[in-house]
Amino acid sequence: MAHTTGTLAKLFVGGLATTLLLGPLGALGQAQTPGAEGTPEPAPAEPAEANTAPRFTCQMQDGRYTVMYSPTSQPGQAYPWAVPEDMGSAWPAERRCATISERLEQYRPDGLLALETAVENGYNTVCVTTENVPGCRIVFTVPPGQDAAITRDRVFDNLTIADRGDQTQGVTTFAGGNSDILGQIGNVLGLPSATPASRRTSGINLKPFLDPTDGGTGARLNGGGPAGRPLDPDAFR
Repeated sequence: MAHTTGTLAKLFVGGLATTLLLGPLGALGQAQTPGAEGTPEPAPAEPAEANTAPRFTCQMQDGRYTVMYSPTSQPGQAYPWAVPEDMGSAWPAERRCATISERLEQYRPDGLLALETAVENGYNTVCVTTENVPGCRIVFTVPPGQDAAITRDRVFDNLTIADRGDQTQGVTTFAGGNSDILGQIGNVLGLPSATPASRRTSGINLKPFLDPTDGGTGARLNGGGPAGRPLDPDAFR
């Protein structure tokens, strides 16, 4: 009986010593091993915000509805491309301006290439070619009595002002009737008619007049004016 009691005492003392020895080490091992819940997960990187602001908008400039181009690389700057006028009660200037702006903005992601002329549904038109879509898509209709190429070239003349470093001024399109006012005055006074305006036989390359973010070179984008507040195109439908 005494031998059994001594054996139990030794086992108890040995077990207690082992528990005291391993207990802190076990706790230390648990403390050094973080649980899954304690490991912070890295926050996902936020994607860069794409510039979705329209480049072509209809704005009021100097009291006129004007088609404006706003390059991304020049915040707050805008370039007037055209100043539409009324073409009958169904197509007032503000509606023309909104339509042209919407069409250019719609075609812009396809890579604007050149301004051309064409005939669509019996009407002369000014249209634009793009890199990704074949054909020439309409920009605006040229009224009867106006030459499509000359009207297109007047838009180009406005863009070339930027190459001289001056602030561009929008050119008027869609004027009703004969736009050659000097020719009309000459006819009344009996003066010889002026030499007709020259035409370009090729399209107008738009790359120099477009920002690199829009597939252009931006070589002739200088001298823009302050951008105004875009008008709501839905108000003109």
